[in-house]
Amino acid sequence: MKLKTLTVSQVNDYLANYIGTNPIFSNMSVGGEVFNLKKTGYGYTFLSLKDDESKLNAITYLEKFDVQEGDFITVSGKISFYKKSGTYSIIINSYEKKGQGNNYEQFKILYEKLEKLGYFKYELKKPIIKFPQKIGIITSAKGAAVKDIISVITRRYPKVSLIIYDSKMQGIDVENNVIQGINTLSDLSVDTIIISRGGGDTDDLSVFNSQLIAKAVFDCDIPIISAIGHEIDYVICDFVADMRAPTPSIAGELSVPNLQEVYDTIDNFEKSIKISYKNIINLYNSKIDSYRFLIQSNTPYKKINQKKLSLLELTSFIEQAYKDKIQSYKDRLFYISSILQENNYNNILSKGFALVEKDDVFIKTVKDLVLGDKLTVRLEDGNISVVVEDIKNIIK
Repeated sequence: MKLKTLTVSQVNDYLANYIGTNPIFSNMSVGGEVFNLKKTGYGYTFLSLKDDESKLNAITYLEKFDVQEGDFITVSGKISFYKKSGTYSIIINSYEKKGQGNNYEQFKILYEKLEKLGYFKYELKKPIIKFPQKIGIITSAKGAAVKDIISVITRRYPKVSLIIYDSKMQGIDVENNVIQGINTLSDLSVDTIIISRGGGDTDDLSVFNSQLIAKAVFDCDIPIISAIGHEIDYVICDFVADMRAPTPSIAGELSVPNLQEVYDTIDNFEKSIKISYKNIINLYNSKIDSYRFLIQSNTPYKKINQKKLSLLELTSFIEQAYKDKIQSYKDRLFYISSILQENNYNNILSKGFALVEKDDVFIKTVKDLVLGDKLTVRLEDGNISVVVEDIKNIIK
């Protein structure tokens, strides 16, 4: 028998009618652990309840709803089905707190255990390298977090090299992926490691409460910045890391200096040196005048000439030292400028080279391509859109 094809609306209408007319859904009691708690400014609160296997979305309009993430509560209410989205929630009419949920208790137990082991001690935190040459980033290569980090770092400190370790940031493989990423980037001798993922619900972020990840972070010889979720989200990885960033973008800022600020510091230092040497010269000129007066008052001519010669030599030495110091800083500034100029990709393009991008990411190897990929080839005077029709590996 051929099945009748229903529209999505017909299916949702059937489910809405079934739930709306079934007495069991009109007044029920459910117990679960609170997570994804979001209180709005309009008098209602969104949350979810979960046990070890499932979760249930919930909404309440109660003015007094005094619960926190991790609380275990029993609620009474009715199930409401939303036809437009095909989802359902329990509308909470009353509730009763029963204590802390299992996930919160597990978090608390692990936190206290690691604290006793010294994982959170401030004196064991490694300082972040001020002028890094290589930074490793453990994150999803397809996520928004990595784009934010790259944008901030390349704007602030374009001379640094970035190594992206593509890791799962959600699901059962996250733990192994992140630990492998830490080990791989350590072997590559990067200066700093950033572990980052964007926001998510408590379940998504809870994998970063792993004791194995905490141990890998603690044992790593390279300083690690943890940027998991949003500013209000805290996981064990944040406490163990050498530095915690509230967002991926801020992790980028914390990992590198602002190159313009470096230039400004050098300029200010040069000005300070000029002022210092000028003060020294003025001081010795004043001494010269004092000696001249004493010599003129006490004669004899031989001592006058000796003192004059010594003072002239001292003045010449100071002036030459000042010039040498200024030239040293000019050479340093020229060196930094030349490095920046060498790394300007526009200069590279003018020599006949090209940059190849796929989805706004630069392609470094044909291994990142498949037939049919749409690419953008950036030349000195414009861009070309191409499609991959053939891929050949060059055997080195």
